[in-house]
Amino acid sequence: MPVKTYSYQKISAWLIFILLIRIISYFMVSESVAITQGFKIGSRVMLALWCFVWYRIIKDRETELKFQTDFLVPIFFYLAYLFLGLLSLIWTSSIKVSALQLLMDVEQLVFSFFFIRLYLLLNEKTGVRFSNIMYVSIFMVLLGFIAGMYINPDKFYRLTHGGEVARLGGFIINPNELGMLIVIGIGMSFFELQRQGAKVFSVVALLVLFYTLYLTGSRSSMIGALLVSAYFIIKSNSALIKTGSLVAIIIAAPFVFTNVFLKQGDMSEVMDMTGRLPFWKDLLTMNFPKEPWLGFGFMRIDYYDRFESLNSYAGAMTHNTFIQVLLNLGIIGFTIAIIQLAFTIHAMIRTSFGHLRMISIAIFCPVIINSFTEFGIFGETNYGIMFYLFIVFLLHSHITKREKQSRSRLRNESTYSLFRPVATA
Repeated sequence: MPVKTYSYQKISAWLIFILLIRIISYFMVSESVAITQGFKIGSRVMLALWCFVWYRIIKDRETELKFQTDFLVPIFFYLAYLFLGLLSLIWTSSIKVSALQLLMDVEQLVFSFFFIRLYLLLNEKTGVRFSNIMYVSIFMVLLGFIAGMYINPDKFYRLTHGGEVARLGGFIINPNELGMLIVIGIGMSFFELQRQGAKVFSVVALLVLFYTLYLTGSRSSMIGALLVSAYFIIKSNSALIKTGSLVAIIIAAPFVFTNVFLKQGDMSEVMDMTGRLPFWKDLLTMNFPKEPWLGFGFMRIDYYDRFESLNSYAGAMTHNTFIQVLLNLGIIGFTIAIIQLAFTIHAMIRTSFGHLRMISIAIFCPVIINSFTEFGIFGETNYGIMFYLFIVFLLHSHITKREKQSRSRLRNESTYSLFRPVATA
């Protein structure tokens, strides 16, 4: 007996909660390492199983629906990247660290695959929108941060610049990583405003997102927000939105530049990217020549737990996803990663689904910018990797029906149903 339509609606609503908990699973939820690790492992495994089980149930019952696949090359090279990571367990400088990071990345891959597959099935049955799932879950996370910064500011704020600058994120999450998450939410909110109109909740959510982005003090995320905003403003057909956005940017620009980019008037900090440039120089000149072809092992940048720099701070990761993969998997791994990224960008450009291209760009911009200064899409396990895999799998699959229709008609129907509500019987 088929599941009733209202049951599918309930499952669709659960996707917001699933993504909400999934995002929280990347946070430091407790000062106890054991509790944090237990929560991360337990929640992620349970969420992946939930998505897999419901995907199989719906797929088995909706036999008229089938998946059509495109753009296999990005997935092939991502699997090749992980396979090289698996091989690196032979020569890694720490098999414990490399194996744990590899297992978490594989789990992210599995979760992302079944989450997107489940979403596509539910979209076909209920019209649930991916942008809605994304921005609502991110908005709910940020409500928690807003509450936390008043209830427990010591944990939710991180003091920098000798304690003179407070940045939202604190003990819970790196402020730059939180900023990246916020910019993704901003992109999804803009998309919702374009597709659904200026509804009160969407407008309020967008204002909250920009406010919390400012509180993170993240320069890279602010650049990502400007790019995403500019993209959707250009795409907008509303003269009012374009004029209002331009006026808002002009008014806010001096304030943002002074308080976010030029913290305490320290231009030298901006020019050396908060000490990253000398750190990267030492990594490339001192450590890269030691293991140039295959690196130090998956997510390892030295023979020891931390790289002791001559001219900058000591670090366990590179704060640049491309240097990270160059150090941990060498020139071979770096080449695989760059090819994978190039084919993903190619898929974003070549996809025949216009709405999917907009969604992908809105996610890709903050994720790739973050990759130049933090963990990134080929770095240590973080939700940036998960969002990047969402793009890969959204580009990879779409739903068709088992009917004798032309391919062009199928693609037109799929384009419509992928991001817009469809009528159900």
